[in-house]
Amino acid sequence: MVEKHYVLVVKKSCEYCQDSIELLKSKNKSFIYTDMEYATQVLEETKKQSDWQTVPMIWEQIVDWSNTSQQVLSNEFLGGYSDLKERLGDDD
Repeated sequence: MVEKHYVLVVKKSCEYCQDSIELLKSKNKSFIYTDMEYATQVLEETKKQSDWQTVPMIWEQIVDWSNTSQQVLSNEFLGGYSDLKERLGDDD
């Protein structure tokens, strides 16, 4: 089965990070997140690599789950919470 899957880099103290997680849950979307609250050095490196300075950092992937070696078919950086809302068509 091929489906969209979301990957998030968050901090638990970030309201927009928590809102992103709740939005994905409410839309029944497949996702995983990594909390970087206490991994500041790793977070700073991730920010540099993604050319994004705030959290959350969100990627939308197309994943083929049809076998045990799940294959990522595409990996698109979306941005932050407002970008996710726009992508999912959430206007509230």
